[in-house]
Amino acid sequence: MGRIVRSVRRLGDPVMFMGAWGTALLIALFVLYPVFRVLAYPSATDFLAVLDHPRWLRAIVNTLVMTTLSTVTACLLGFVFALALTRPDLPGKGLFRTISILPLFSPPFAVAFSYLLLFGRLGLITHTVFHLRVDILGWRGLWLSQTISFFPIATLAISRVLENIPPSIEFVARNLGADEVSVFRTVTAPLARPGVAAAMLLVALYVLADFGNPLVIGGDFPILATEAWYQIEGWADQRAAAMLASLLLVPAALLFLLERRWVGRRLYTTILGRGARGERGPTPRGLRVFLVAFCSLVAIFVGLIYAGIVIGSLTRVWGADWHPTLRHWAEAVKRWPHVQNSLVVSGGAGVMAACLGFVTAYVARGRAVAGGAILGAGAVMPAAIPGVFLGIGYLLAFNGPPIPLAGTIWILILALSFWNLPFAYKTTAAGFRQIDRALEEAASNLGATWLRVLTDVYLPLLKRTAWVAFIATFVNSVTNLSITMFLVTARDVVATVSILALVSDNRLGAGAALTTLLLALTFAALALSFRWMGPDVLVA
Repeated sequence: MGRIVRSVRRLGDPVMFMGAWGTALLIALFVLYPVFRVLAYPSATDFLAVLDHPRWLRAIVNTLVMTTLSTVTACLLGFVFALALTRPDLPGKGLFRTISILPLFSPPFAVAFSYLLLFGRLGLITHTVFHLRVDILGWRGLWLSQTISFFPIATLAISRVLENIPPSIEFVARNLGADEVSVFRTVTAPLARPGVAAAMLLVALYVLADFGNPLVIGGDFPILATEAWYQIEGWADQRAAAMLASLLLVPAALLFLLERRWVGRRLYTTILGRGARGERGPTPRGLRVFLVAFCSLVAIFVGLIYAGIVIGSLTRVWGADWHPTLRHWAEAVKRWPHVQNSLVVSGGAGVMAACLGFVTAYVARGRAVAGGAILGAGAVMPAAIPGVFLGIGYLLAFNGPPIPLAGTIWILILALSFWNLPFAYKTTAAGFRQIDRALEEAASNLGATWLRVLTDVYLPLLKRTAWVAFIATFVNSVTNLSITMFLVTARDVVATVSILALVSDNRLGAGAALTTLLLALTFAALALSFRWMGPDVLVA
């Protein structure tokens, strides 16, 4: 009876009606419309023209090959790291846990830029220390950069699966005489297989959409994301760029749908009686030594990212004059307005994404209104859209009437907020599911409107969730390159675009200084969140 009363009141609540349809209109305008513009812009003849361009054909093949290679190696690293993080007696586990998430909060090109400084033709390690003539530009450098950039995603996904495997099952297998290899082969691996497969699909989606790493370290190794950018930057050919971005959307959408379907159907829970879960036993000595050695090696490669960038910011002329200097920091300070633009855009995107995610999650919750499920599907749709595709979509959709946003800071805020909407929506929806509906029903029975229920009941209970959505969007936006590259103007340049311009002009020291400044601000924001909300905000 209470549910019927609540539904009738919702249908008669004009604020609820406006909230639902207003959210639907925003998603249609700023998600579906840009997608439609990109897909409709090139003709069938434009798609057939791919066959006449060997470089574009190479870009398609290279994109698929790199997606496969980088996904496999990133997931291998992620699996070993996850295995280490789930061992209770592994020394240095806290350090390894921190190392495993650091690349997630760095600019998308930070890994490639640092490895270029360390292992390039004038690299500190290859050229100066070992006197090697090594050129890391190309697919090898891109493979290394993408592996280090995206293995944290696999680590987070796989570690959750491994943590849910009851230690008692492994304990029983050992009591029956199985050695560690047999336990891993017959117990751990089969139970973890669904989670590993889902992690591979998720990592593949990130690798496929990667823009920063190939732009910095890819050299003359074409992939679809960078080729789409070159068509706009070099040739001002928006039609060709839209066509190449559309080719990128097809495998991205397929991977997204497969990942959603797999996660939704992966019922691999082990059913045990109360108290049967048990505690994990001590890690065998050989396995412990291997995990510590492996994770330490990966930690060194991750640490080199930040060491290389900081050293580069303090070196007079990279590869020629290693004397310390602060002149690159003077250049970085001159570009402080670009950092300010990043903070304003990212802050605005964070607030907008958190608010939209909050309202959408409530409206779509339990089919609060007709079409709630469709609204929820629209909110997660941007997760399947590569940043390059969305950037081109906003460029085509809002470059003139009826909504001329191009050249304003609002186009950046809107693009970044809707690109991050899936995380904000899913995080808030998960928070709503943890709250008993009886609270809402009680407020509704007392005459509270939809807006009053939202602000007086749910908002205080979901304040932490809203902050997680904000800080995640803020960090993702302040380090974004794939969208901002297509939408900035000379008046509203953001820090990531400014850094890439410095690197392209071979002003590596200034680029390193500005990157260090951006990293410091990002980690400061995360540290404040850690202090206020606790450590789990970093991996929420």
